[in-house]
Formats: sequence, structure tokens, C-alpha cells
Amino acid sequence: MKIISVFLIICLFACQDSVEQTSAKDESKSYELITKQDVDNIRFIEFLPDAKVLKEIGGWEKYNELERIVKDVKNANFSFFRDNNEIVSTLMQELKTTIPESINSPQVFSRVIALETKVFKLESTVNLSNVEKKQMLEVLQEFLTAFSHLNLQMNKKLEKESQNIQRPN
Repeated sequence: MKIISVFLIICLFACQDSVEQTSAKDESKSYELITKQDVDNIRFIEFLPDAKVLKEIGGWEKYNELERIVKDVKNANFSFFRDNNEIVSTLMQELKTTIPESINSPQVFSRVIALETKVFKLESTVNLSNVEKKQMLEVLQEFLTAFSHLNLQMNKKLEKESQNIQRPN
């Protein structure tokens, strides 16, 4: 009888450890499986702001904050997006309302809106518990592309303004 009791206690503890290990595996999220190497392998054309744009947006704090977030994402650090919906929403709202006047145009604003959509999509994907790695990488590509296109649009805006095209008489 003592042997059976000891055996049952050992089985109980072994099963409990097995359940804890299984739930620990279930709690690991796909973004934890994404490495910097995975992010580096994402194919997209990256546009950076040129010197004129950098001069104009130097005081745009929300853009600078977003740029730091993009750098973190490129290093496979998604901590900003984890259970942080209010802060993400506030950042995007303030990004839209604080666009410097010198680069503010409908085209730039539309790129900010497109970026906002991708930020919210990334935030919701990061917070899913069962997303596949492939899907996560696709969402990352969309986010990085949207940020790149915002930079391109700001570059185009200032480039077009700097052209002095005169019509012939």
C-alpha cells in the first residue's frame, strides 16, 4: 500500500511538471520566435529621409519616437507593442497632429494614415497568442514598408518644392 501511495505521489508531481511545461510552450508567442536575422531577411526597399527632410523634421518628436520604435523592431524587440494599446493610439494620434508645416501635405498625411494602419495591425499581431511566424513576418514587412514610404513621400515633397520650374512665355 505504501508503495502504491509513493508511486501515485511521484506520478502526480511528474504530471504537474508536464502540464507546466506545456502551458509555458503555449504562452510563447510568435514574436519571440522572430530574430534580428529574420527581420534582416525581410525584403523591402528602405527609403531614408534626406538631409533637407532631416533638417525640417528635426524637432518632430513623435517622428523621432517612431523612428526609435522602428529601430527596435528591426532588432526584433517588440516590447513597445505588447499590451500597450493606449500608448500606441496616442503616439499615432499625436504623429498625425504634429506634422511640421513645412512637410505637411495631403500626400504626407495619407502616408501617416497608412503607417497608422500598419502600426495597429502589427500591435494586434504581436498580442495574438497563436500567430504563425510567416504571418508575423508579413506584417513586419508591411510595417517597415509603410514607414519607408512615409520617408519617401517627405523626400518627394521637399524635392518638388525645391525645383524652380518656370513656364515659357
